[in-house]
Amino acid sequence: MRMRSATRRHARAGVTLMEMLVVVVLISLMVGIAVPSFQAGLPAIRLHTASSSVARFLSAARNQVERGQRPVVLRVIPERGRLSFQSVDAVGTRELVAQEVEMPDGVSIRGVFPAPAGMERTAREFVLFPGGGLPAFAVALANERGGQRWVSLDPITYVPLIANAAPPAAIQSEDFREAQRP
Repeated sequence: MRMRSATRRHARAGVTLMEMLVVVVLISLMVGIAVPSFQAGLPAIRLHTASSSVARFLSAARNQVERGQRPVVLRVIPERGRLSFQSVDAVGTRELVAQEVEMPDGVSIRGVFPAPAGMERTAREFVLFPGGGLPAFAVALANERGGQRWVSLDPITYVPLIANAAPPAAIQSEDFREAQRP
């Protein structure tokens, strides 16, 4: 008799089809709720990642100048969503591109400020000299949902700065005010 009750307990220890269906429905409901909220936050994540990449890139360009004791030409190309820098030798010829960074999908370079009137979206070049000061400029990044980040290097400490608001140098330019108009 004990033998029969033991086998009955083992027979009941499995999962029924109904229990399995309930678990599958609960899991699919949780996934259905989580995926759209994750996708809604994806543009913000891409913008944050792009901002960090640009900050590291600007810092790397400045480090290249100081370590190599050679001028570096920093180029920002908003139309292509690309930043690059090249070392310059003593004769003034540019060497191969030392480093380049491209914006991820959904993130664009909105402009480089301050800029001459109407030229905030054109390619800009800055020359960084060993022991020299850093030109005050900011790269404006934007995503498809309207989020913005401003990336610059502090001209005194060379620390990369990422901000949600425009830096003072950009706000004072007429181009910035024009770019902010819808």
